[in-house]
Amino acid sequence: MPAVPEAVTQALEPEFEVLRMLGSGNTAEVYLARERALGRLVAIKVLRAELAADETASRRFEREARAAASLTDHPDVVAVYRYGRLPDGTPFLVMRYIKGRTLHDRMAAEGRLPVAEARRALRHVASALAAAHTRGIVHRDVRAGNVFWDDAEDRAYLSDFGIAGVLETSALDASPLTLPGMRVGNPKYLSPEQLGDEPLTAQADIYGFGMLGFELLTGEAPYDARGTAAWIRAHLSGEPRDLRALRPEVPAELAEVIMRCLAREPNHRPRAADLVRILGDMEGEGSPQPASDPGDVAELLRRRVPQVVLLAVAFGVGLVGFVSALTDRYDVPEWIFDFSIATAVAGLLGSAVVAWFHGEKGPQQATRLEYALLGAIGAAWLAAGVILFTRG
Repeated sequence: MPAVPEAVTQALEPEFEVLRMLGSGNTAEVYLARERALGRLVAIKVLRAELAADETASRRFEREARAAASLTDHPDVVAVYRYGRLPDGTPFLVMRYIKGRTLHDRMAAEGRLPVAEARRALRHVASALAAAHTRGIVHRDVRAGNVFWDDAEDRAYLSDFGIAGVLETSALDASPLTLPGMRVGNPKYLSPEQLGDEPLTAQADIYGFGMLGFELLTGEAPYDARGTAAWIRAHLSGEPRDLRALRPEVPAELAEVIMRCLAREPNHRPRAADLVRILGDMEGEGSPQPASDPGDVAELLRRRVPQVVLLAVAFGVGLVGFVSALTDRYDVPEWIFDFSIATAVAGLLGSAVVAWFHGEKGPQQATRLEYALLGAIGAAWLAAGVILFTRG
């Protein structure tokens, strides 16, 4: 590993004792240091000197700090402690030091992960993504090189929000840092909608999550592609390989979830919060119940649940009023009025279920849970009708 540049050591003294370089990438260098005041080891990420004068690179680096700092309280995200600038203006981040290596480095040394460990790592990543999406942050670069594995704690941490995008619901600076037609991220992991320059959504991360899961479980990519052009064609029109054909011992339920994440249509992919629950159930741990969050309201609005429910309420009130008027004017059995109330309630519940699963723009697939809920509502409605008729 290259020696620590003297300029970096001097710039961070006396607050930090820089010990050695941990790694170097296209945009930044990372150093292991000891924070003298607290005596703790930290990782310091410094933007490359040649990029420090680039306003876009500096703003992207700052956005990474703000995005990660907003998630510092989440156990599956590499925490950012502070953001600062060296005396020459070069920005740096002080982050939690993870005593481990990235999943990319681990797979390069060991190959595919044991199924249980892969599933555990994916649950941690899904949890981090769910928290980010709730805050209106899209990571945009979900891959093994950005996930750290801590051997001592036996868990994964999502890092590097350097090209993170923000949604309209985010409190972060939402000014665009990419021009129309400009793609950021590794083409091997870009979602079809990113390649098509479609509006950014959280579902782009789910596609990257599917790519990550496929690699962790099989040691291979879902597409047999070589080169940027081949990867773009694969994402836009290719069919992923059969995961279980490559590794039969992967449980069918886990393989199905990963393949759903690779769906070309964003709305056919599960949400990050759904992944946390599904993967948690597979491990027998379930998923923690999140505290109430403004993002919950935003999710309801995005799925247009309030609008659909209000229409159902209006229809129900109209139906009950119409039947009531008939009952007053004609000799209509009383049970029919009671049944109209039951119909209005069933319609309200059914509309809420349909809105939740199909309220977004674009086509969505029905799920077994939706069928079960609608079936239960229909059965209760029929049972109410039979009971009211027999009593009437």
